Amino acid sequence: MNWYAFAVGIITAMLIIGHFKRTGLERGRLAYPLLLASFPCYYFAFALYGRDLSALGLELLTSLVFLALVWWAIRASRRLAASLIALGCLLHGGYDALHQFLFLNPGTPAWWPEFCGAVDMILGGYLIYLAISAPALKAAQTGHGALLPSNGERDSEM
Repeated sequence: MNWYAFAVGIITAMLIIGHFKRTGLERGRLAYPLLLASFPCYYFAFALYGRDLSALGLELLTSLVFLALVWWAIRASRRLAASLIALGCLLHGGYDALHQFLFLNPGTPAWWPEFCGAVDMILGGYLIYLAISAPALKAAQTGHGALLPSNGERDSEM
């Protein structure tokens, strides 16, 4: 296991969360879903870099799971959206860990599974926290269209 890549992944995830909180992106409805939608793009790039069209096809097929979760989350209630994106991040972390056993993508760096898996797991855990703590944070949320419910908006759908 590449502990350096794992540590850098943890730091990267913390920086992403901090940036989203500091800039207000976290209150937006699209920030985390679009972030999850971007994860498969790295594997597309790796397949193109490795000049392996069969790997690209498999990566595109696999990405449909994550893109479906993103699509569903964008249309779901606030808490369900956070839960779906958390699930997507955790599933992608598992995908990173199992990727080398599923199929070969020759362009993928050897350190990528540890790095990306750490990012995915930290983000997934944080989004679970947001989904669970939504009632306590509801009063703190002021923006419309926030990932979490605000002012009782769509609470009945949770």
